[in-house]
Amino acid sequence: MFKFWFDEHHLLTLDILDEGYSKEYSLCLSWYQFSSKDKGVLVYNKRAWRIVHLKEISEWMQACFLQEKSIEGIEFNVSMLENVLALFQWFNEETWEKYHYLPFYSKSVEFLENDLKNSFWISVKVAKEAQWTFVRWIEKPYMFPDDFSDIMSLIFWLVVVYWKFDEKNWEVSAIKAHIPLVWWTHIDEELDWCFRVLAEKYWVFIAAQRVQNWAKRVYQFSSNDREVLKLFVGWMNTYFSEQNLKLENYLKKQEEIKEQLVEYIKNEESLDIEWKDEVLDLLNKHDVKFIKCL
Repeated sequence: MFKFWFDEHHLLTLDILDEGYSKEYSLCLSWYQFSSKDKGVLVYNKRAWRIVHLKEISEWMQACFLQEKSIEGIEFNVSMLENVLALFQWFNEETWEKYHYLPFYSKSVEFLENDLKNSFWISVKVAKEAQWTFVRWIEKPYMFPDDFSDIMSLIFWLVVVYWKFDEKNWEVSAIKAHIPLVWWTHIDEELDWCFRVLAEKYWVFIAAQRVQNWAKRVYQFSSNDREVLKLFVGWMNTYFSEQNLKLENYLKKQEEIKEQLVEYIKNEESLDIEWKDEVLDLLNKHDVKFIKCL
């Protein structure tokens, strides 16, 4: 019989090795990184729960993370949109004009300009010239925020401006952003730091990577974290009246995975019965997240 519990990293694990076993292995859960002696980990893979060694965990397996903190109800800072618009800046040496621009922006500039003015009281001039999208009349300089609610608001606006909510028939399953990287910006380094802090301090999970796409280098980030989706969908529906995004299918799927986990624990004979009741009680009292391993 193996005893199992939510360990110091809030993962559902099993003590399956002798105390004298000292070799450690690393695991990364969307920027939440740690090292530990080998242990059993309950993972969701190919629509089923099973136990694997920590050293055998592979990409895209999902671990069960106990959620004891909540970011629900944090305030939305509309002004972080100006920060996103001011992110990329250039100076014309011939005209001495300093301007901002949205690299590789493919959405309607007329819609963007009208939405900025009518919904968010930001008066700027947005114009498409050749392959560039210029944003003029921005007064505030770009500055990466340090307040938690401001950081989440900034991430939200990066998704709105530089990509999308991954949805089908208004049902959202993830958020994504593809931010072009130019040699005079450090947004990728700032977001690396930001996502690590969010994972370690607030238990908010956002995955990211740098991708070379032909001549364009892009910083991609995405998340299917339940709290992030609930927060961003709420903000989207509140501030964009034409939107009616939903999470019903996503939340239903998450609940089905949790129910599968409960049934697995109840029926798995190798698990110590005394620890089963404690873990099942925690699953009943707290939310859990199913985080992809990287």
